[in-house]
This record gives sequence, structure tokens and C-alpha cells, in this order.
Amino acid sequence: MAEKSWYYAENGERKGPVSESEAARLAQDGTIGPDTLVWSEGMQDWAKAATVLPTLGGTPVAAPPPPPGSGQPLAAEFQNAEQGYHPNGFQDSVRTVFKRYALFQGRSRRPEFWWFVLFSFIANLVASMVDLMLFGANDFSPLSTLFSLAVLVPSLAVGARRLHDTGRSGWWQLLGLIPIIGWIILIIWLAKKGDEHPNEYGPA
Repeated sequence: MAEKSWYYAENGERKGPVSESEAARLAQDGTIGPDTLVWSEGMQDWAKAATVLPTLGGTPVAAPPPPPGSGQPLAAEFQNAEQGYHPNGFQDSVRTVFKRYALFQGRSRRPEFWWFVLFSFIANLVASMVDLMLFGANDFSPLSTLFSLAVLVPSLAVGARRLHDTGRSGWWQLLGLIPIIGWIILIIWLAKKGDEHPNEYGPA
């Protein structure tokens, strides 16, 4: 029988999954104490480790709800992603990115990321053309500048989630600061198909 997967709360944040044997080791070294909240398959909600750890056994499951009292509940959009929701169309993808404006947690599939890239390119091109018609050929381009500032955070957020989908940290976006080589590596990673199984950043 496969070991059961367990999640535990630490400083209000969800940790895991860990296997049965790893959970036992964490309990021995004090990382998981008697009052630590834990969750696994078949449980309606989080419970104190002392009340459930003696009954370990079963099979791995999907990610649990956020720990109670964490003060940092997951955004509704991230919960949708955990339930297998991933936009595919242009409008849906752009809308989803803006809904997850500053959400750097979770994972995003290729359509969500690349449709937003296309939207940003087209919208910035239109803004630049309007700037040219209104202000002439000079360095004063307020519309395109304002648009670039408006999409900066959601662009970084969806980029981080796209890298998460491939099992990489969102901090790898810093490769974009390295001309040519960094850009090529990032494009390859961002175009790569995501993991078809849960990884450390969330369910598939």
C-alpha cells in the first residue's frame, strides 16, 4: 500500500506534502508537535497532529485547504487552479491574469501566459501609435508608459506561475536581465510544457 501524503501548518503556512515516514521523522525532531495542524486524505478539515498521526495510512491526495487562522487565505483564483482550472482562450486568459494581478503562488499553463504576452504586445503597440499621433515623434509617450506600468506586476506574477508549472522558481525571471543568452533560456522554459503531476508549487 502506498504511503499517505500529509500536509502540516507552520507559522500559518502550508507545508508538504510529506510521506508517512517523513511525517514520523518530523514528529520525532519536533517540527511537527502535538498541537501542529495537519491534513490528509479523508479528513474534513485540519486537525491537531496528536489526534490523527497515530492513524497514518492510505494513499496520496490533492492539496488541502489553507490552514485555519493563517490570516492568509488563498485567493479564489488560486483555489480554482487547484481544482484544475486553466484558461485556454485569449479573453479568458487575459481576464484571469488580471484577476490574479499580484498572485505569485500556484501554476499557470502556457495558454494563460502566452495569450497575455500577445495582449500586452498588441496593447502597447496601439498605445505607442496613439502617443505618436497625439504627441509626435519624441520621447514623450505617456500612454505606453502608463500601460507598461499597469501590466508590470501581473506580467511578473504570471511569469512566476508559468515557471512554477515547469517546476522552477519564479526568481529565474531574473535571467531576463542577461541579454540574449538569458532571454533565450527564459523563452525555452516559458514555452516548455508544464508538469503533468503535482509539484512543489501546486497541483497539475
